[in-house]
Amino acid sequence: MRKTLPLKSFVLCVLLLLTTACSSSFVYNRLDTLAGWYLGSLVSLDADQRQQLQQWLTRTLDWHRQSELQRYAGFLRELSQQVLQPGTPASYEQTQKQFERFWADFVAKTAPDAAALLQRLSPQQVDELIGNMDEKARERAGKEAGDLDEWRRDQVKGLTRFLKRWSGSVSDEQKALIAATAAQLEPSQHEWLASQAAWQRDLETILRTDAVSGEKTARIEQLLTHADNRWTQEYVDKSQRNRQRYLDLITSLDATLSSRQRQHMRSKLLELAAQLDTIARGKS
Repeated sequence: MRKTLPLKSFVLCVLLLLTTACSSSFVYNRLDTLAGWYLGSLVSLDADQRQQLQQWLTRTLDWHRQSELQRYAGFLRELSQQVLQPGTPASYEQTQKQFERFWADFVAKTAPDAAALLQRLSPQQVDELIGNMDEKARERAGKEAGDLDEWRRDQVKGLTRFLKRWSGSVSDEQKALIAATAAQLEPSQHEWLASQAAWQRDLETILRTDAVSGEKTARIEQLLTHADNRWTQEYVDKSQRNRQRYLDLITSLDATLSSRQRQHMRSKLLELAAQLDTIARGKS
């Protein structure tokens, strides 16, 4: 999934937890509180705003439990059958598009309330929000700076861990395929940071503009739901090239999977689907 701005990161993190790593209903049932803490680190809210924020997050979590979790579980069960046989580039693209639809539905549900809350920030709160976002951007820029060879080694480690998590093991042939792909990947950290800076400048402009509340809210919502419109062309180009490299890697790895690895993938997907079902039913 693509990187996003801090203001949307808590939403993205929630979705990632739900679709890939949320194995605990204890965590899920407290995501609204965790998200509130994150937003509180960006801007100080008054009592009414905190209440509005908590009500929104609680509504969102309730909707997500009742409406979305079983959709995710059903999709994972379908995927658990597909992984038993080699796939095709078309089937991989379809899987990616389904994840993107889940994300689009989540954003469409959460963006209106997020925009309404943002448009009610005072000038002083806007100053604080933008200042904290600037600080976090500088922190990320510092972390992203590094040696190219080291960055590619990190890609190899990350991809290898991911494959081992889902397949149970990684063969020498698969390690070689991962290393060959990592050697071709293009770092896009600088381009991503430039894209986020452009998005943030647009947000600041809207928040500091005097406008009718409904019009202002609509502009913020548009910015939240179409963040990719602020991506630089350099970032788009690199992302597209890397996306194709990842697709080629998936195709190559799929062709090397053993029957045992496929069965392990199926078991992991069914396990996650069952966990989501349990959370959807409100059980610990």
